[in-house]
Amino acid sequence: MDKKIVIFSGMPASGKDTVTEALCAADDMFVPFKKHRSVSPSDKIKDTYFNISHEEFEKMIGNGEFLQYHERYGRYYGIAEAVLLDYFQKGLCPVIHIGRIENYHIFCRNLLLSEQKNGYKADVFHIQLWETKDILRDRIVSRDRTEEEINKRLAAMDQEFEDNITMMENGQKPFTFVIRNTDMNETCRTIRERLQNNDPQADDGYAEFWNYLKSL
Repeated sequence: MDKKIVIFSGMPASGKDTVTEALCAADDMFVPFKKHRSVSPSDKIKDTYFNISHEEFEKMIGNGEFLQYHERYGRYYGIAEAVLLDYFQKGLCPVIHIGRIENYHIFCRNLLLSEQKNGYKADVFHIQLWETKDILRDRIVSRDRTEEEINKRLAAMDQEFEDNITMMENGQKPFTFVIRNTDMNETCRTIRERLQNNDPQADDGYAEFWNYLKSL
């Protein structure tokens, strides 16, 4: 089986978790990538992460165990090479949430080194999920979070829109395709079709996205 990686970028509340869950439910080839996350004693523990202490995380950084890591909302998040290789060994296609675009570039550079070191080649499908600012803002505010958490995510949303505007103004197209996530089922169907057919002539969604960004 060819090695494939699906990477979701997208602003907070763009639906990365929901679409990942639907994609994995529709086809058992897909699996949500389990990241490492640094936690404090007061954090709510979710088994969707490998939850470790801040000190343990920094030890892994020092050992070069991550293909990419970053700090967000006061916590570390990391993509461990060993976890990725384990998914490949099992013939699975991991779905990774990567966050901001610079995280993606770091991941790709280190993935290339991992391929050379371990003798494999992986096809990467980088998908940007998006919705309008008003809808994303409503989703963020409606979730059960503290005011501080809400404000952090609203700030992150604004920053990621600015990042995308800058990219588009510079003519950069880092995503395999861009899709507005208005209907989760339709989004999931479109993604599966695109991955199956991998047609380079298919609509990449950038025109609609750029038209919206220009209206901000």
